[in-house]
Amino acid sequence: MNGILAAAFWASSLITSDLSLIDNLEKGPAVGRQSINFSTVQFQRENTGFEIGYNHIASVAFGPLQPSFGVSLTEMSGSWVGGGFSNNFMLSEKEFLSLSFLPGLYSKGRDVDLGGWLMFRSGIEIGSYINEKWVISVHYDHRSSGDIWEYNPGMETIQFRVGRLL
Repeated sequence: MNGILAAAFWASSLITSDLSLIDNLEKGPAVGRQSINFSTVQFQRENTGFEIGYNHIASVAFGPLQPSFGVSLTEMSGSWVGGGFSNNFMLSEKEFLSLSFLPGLYSKGRDVDLGGWLMFRSGIEIGSYINEKWVISVHYDHRSSGDIWEYNPGMETIQFRVGRLL
């Protein structure tokens, strides 16, 4: 996944039919949410453990971009905290697709060495609004340094998210 999700995020932000970065960065309202996630962690295509996390997507957008923040902790005390943007697309009245790109800080704890402290998380999420206040989704992301460190193996998570709309 090295770079594919990040490229998809930036491409979707530039060539969106409704609102594009090319058109403007005008501030406007958006559907925000906060969620908790329970994840399986993969390293070198092997399941290596579990992760819990919290994510917040702001109730405002700048063009297609919604400010986003996340924090996570693996069972081996590997931690990540970062902020960036999400780009959300409604697939139907209740279903959505979201692409995200969040630079952040990584501390391996007793977990795997990813090569450095600066890590970029790019992800894709598909979910559903189950009522006016709650959302459930599945999210896949790739975390790596984008080759700024010599050693850059990357890590993936597959997440189940439960969220509350803001």
